[in-house]
Amino acid sequence: MIRYDVVNGSLLETVSALSLEHLSHVDNIIRGGNDLKFLEHPRLKKWLSLEKFIIFGAGGASLGGQCIHAICASKDTKGKIIFSYNLDPHTLKNMLETISPQTGFLCISKSGETLETISQLLLIMEHQGHSEIADRVMVITEDKPSSLRKIAIQCGFFCIDHPKDIGGRFSVFSAVGMLPAFICGIDPQRIRDGAQQYWKTSPHLALAGARFVAGHSQHSSFIYSDKLSLLGAWIAQLYAESTGKSGVGITPLTAMGSFDQHSQLQLYLDGPRDKCFTFFLEKQKTNLKISSKIFVPEAFSYMKNKNIFDVFEAQHNATLESLVEKDLPVRRIEIPEITPEILGALFAHFIGEVIGVCHLMNINAFDQPAVERGKIITQKLLEAT
Repeated sequence: MIRYDVVNGSLLETVSALSLEHLSHVDNIIRGGNDLKFLEHPRLKKWLSLEKFIIFGAGGASLGGQCIHAICASKDTKGKIIFSYNLDPHTLKNMLETISPQTGFLCISKSGETLETISQLLLIMEHQGHSEIADRVMVITEDKPSSLRKIAIQCGFFCIDHPKDIGGRFSVFSAVGMLPAFICGIDPQRIRDGAQQYWKTSPHLALAGARFVAGHSQHSSFIYSDKLSLLGAWIAQLYAESTGKSGVGITPLTAMGSFDQHSQLQLYLDGPRDKCFTFFLEKQKTNLKISSKIFVPEAFSYMKNKNIFDVFEAQHNATLESLVEKDLPVRRIEIPEITPEILGALFAHFIGEVIGVCHLMNINAFDQPAVERGKIITQKLLEAT
């Protein structure tokens, strides 16, 4: 299971009391707001028989699924999903060229009014003909009148209800994340089970995490696992959109080890002391080894007969120790092989942690009022052209 360790928290500010009752929303979030019976619907079963899928969604409608795909997809299912989450016209043009009669589309928007998702769906309908793709489009949105729901009803697209009481960035355990998991060949219940087991046995770790992060203006996820890179992006949205309100907030940073030892570490060691750090390491050895039989420069003689994981872990430990030497707040999360259950536990931990941090900051973890302003300005600019 996950090893969680606060290595150095000496600079943490004293924070007000935080108990499990303040994290009461987490149980419902893990349940996903609904069961998985939608996977048994005949139309969805037929849709799942397609060869490839393009998933449209922005922010929380996409990041959870991307994270699951990056970590859990097998060699056979890795190429089955394309995530389209931006409106770069060159990327969209290239995507359109990959579409075949065996391509399915999944459009995700809790509100049903997300500009990117609506634009992408309209583009696909224009390019393919909406009647031609009626059986190949699935929609996840709230059961309420919205632009996306109206399109789906008018064109005969199949709709899965997005839970109304779970916000987009917290929706990874709903159909938003569980359907991509299923496409990846993963039983989505395994992810939920891992989260539920973790929350049953280790909710105090989320409390510890909230107390660790509270009082700092920036949190850096230092990730020593390429597979977990999108977990860093998911955590970043969770922190940014949940805590950034009313002039306060915790700025999320993501560093990839060992790459960012060469690009960000100087700032962390010698820059402003306003950050806390979480290190992630997947402890999985391979048989990759530098043999003593090949030529090894004298300056690197210590590399002889070393497993590459040992080198990677040494870099992780050295970077962590260098921050501890500066008396900076550091914690470590060590992970065995990353399974769907472990991933579910990580999702549950950080959802609980962020909700706890928001309580300590006396802000609402579940809204994002400032985001709407940009949407209004975008609409005005398009109406003026």
